[in-house]
Amino acid sequence: MAKPRYDALADHLREQYGDDLRWVATFDSDRFTYRVRTIREDLRTALSEHQLDTIVHRSMALFDRDRMDDVYFHLGEVEALLVQHEAAMAIHLYLDDSTGVVVKIERDAEVRMPTQVDEWLDVLGVA
Repeated sequence: MAKPRYDALADHLREQYGDDLRWVATFDSDRFTYRVRTIREDLRTALSEHQLDTIVHRSMALFDRDRMDDVYFHLGEVEALLVQHEAAMAIHLYLDDSTGVVVKIERDAEVRMPTQVDEWLDVLGVA
């Protein structure tokens, strides 16, 4: 797999969603590490680093690709997962067995699955 262009994706998502984009983080579940690529200014002050650590680490543990593949073994490998919350949506984009991207957007933002996921993979340069 080519090295993902994470900054290009963050730029693309800022352009696509504007203020509806809450934050974007990349993760490696094998190393249990993540990196926030962009975060909306009001959330930068509202969410402490500890809160973001908790959110992303729980997300990696709960929505681990291996776990999703085990649950939905009959459908093939999971490529993306959309979780809708009361206030926002989270899209988990899996790049391989351990790495991926979490995109948080406002609940009323428009998401077109799977075409949007394919578009994002193209921007990342890994499609």
